[in-house]
Amino acid sequence: MTIRNRLSLQFTFMFAVLLLFALTGIYFFVEHNWVKNFYTKLNSRAVTISQFYLAEDNLSKEKFEHVLKRFPQSLTDERISIYDANFKARFIPEDSIHWDSSILKSVVANKEIYFRQGERQVTGIYYVDNSGPFIILVSAIDEQGHHDRTELAFIMLAFFLISLIITFFSGKIFSRLALSPILGITNQLKIIRSSSLNHRLAVSETHVDEIDILSIGINNLLEHLEQSFDSQEAFIANASHELRTPITTIMGEAEISLMNERSSQDYKQTLVNIIKETERLNFIINSLMDLVQTNISNNAFQDISMDELLWEVVDEMCSKHPDRIVEVNYNHPEDHSVYTIQGNRQLLFIAINNILKNAIKFSDGKIVHCEIFADAKGVHIIIKDEGIGIPAADLNKIFQPFFRSSTALSFAGYGIGLSLTQNIMRLHNGRIKVKSEPGLGTEFHLIFPAY
Repeated sequence: MTIRNRLSLQFTFMFAVLLLFALTGIYFFVEHNWVKNFYTKLNSRAVTISQFYLAEDNLSKEKFEHVLKRFPQSLTDERISIYDANFKARFIPEDSIHWDSSILKSVVANKEIYFRQGERQVTGIYYVDNSGPFIILVSAIDEQGHHDRTELAFIMLAFFLISLIITFFSGKIFSRLALSPILGITNQLKIIRSSSLNHRLAVSETHVDEIDILSIGINNLLEHLEQSFDSQEAFIANASHELRTPITTIMGEAEISLMNERSSQDYKQTLVNIIKETERLNFIINSLMDLVQTNISNNAFQDISMDELLWEVVDEMCSKHPDRIVEVNYNHPEDHSVYTIQGNRQLLFIAINNILKNAIKFSDGKIVHCEIFADAKGVHIIIKDEGIGIPAADLNKIFQPFFRSSTALSFAGYGIGLSLTQNIMRLHNGRIKVKSEPGLGTEFHLIFPAY
């Protein structure tokens, strides 16, 4: 079932329930008034009957003549019963109904009663005359009321069904109008392919509604997809180039060595070059594997104390570079658990190690400053060097795989470390902030969410 038909049916059902409650309430209200009005007629008829049979000597001639005129105006299938104080029938016509003594006692006790007996409505009054108290019971059938109520029910039913039909087709029209912007979005998305991810959905400039919010969300998704495809293309191109270079060197060294007889020293040098390029190739492959690993959701997280992890990274880097100075500023909290986060220890070690290794490499022997602290936002690690810095034009590109800033080309490297670090931070819902000035140094601020 299409959404348009489903919306039409839901709207029709909702309207049907509301209309049914409204019509049912109106019907019972009207029926109550009809019954009440008929009881009023019965009560008036009982008074007229009591005056006709019992009050001739108590009424003036004009009033009694008025009673005589009203008396023949009987109700449909009217039955009259008159009893004295001893519950003995008086003035009862042959076709009258004989009532049980319990009903007569109820009339005496309440002075006036109303009740139903099947389709017949009954009223009873306690009438006091100069000749003594009497009980008058009058019953009749409200045929006109029944007829009118039946017609009202039929009219309401017809109105109900016609209203549902009109509501359903009106709902189809309104649902089509409401869904037309979504159909427009669908038609626009049909023409977007991997080669045309630069297309964007139209968004209103004057006002923003739910459809515009949906379009904005899709545009953001398209933008991320476009960036992802561009990064993937750049990654493949750069990776192919980086992998081709050592392979070409290895093949060239081997081919040259096989062309002519050479001395053992030349063969040793060739093997040294091959080993060097093989190590380079192995490093690139391992880095690529690490980069792929960070793009896979890892649920095997554990509690990690980030201050201890930072000290491990610093100790390892200092052991590899004993001539370099790394200064760590450690804030001692009252509760040491504030430095604990959930994550993958190996990947976090790689992320911090890459930042610290770059700081040492590009600081040209100057002091590298590390700081760790925690606040309401999470755990913060700041690594700052006083090295060559990064040009402003390159700051937005340094996290792309294999990208190397113009100021870093004279240093050894492959441009994979920062891309790997950013993926690890994303995997841990962390963020990286970078501030840098050429010639003055660079500051990396790692923020891990509070656990």
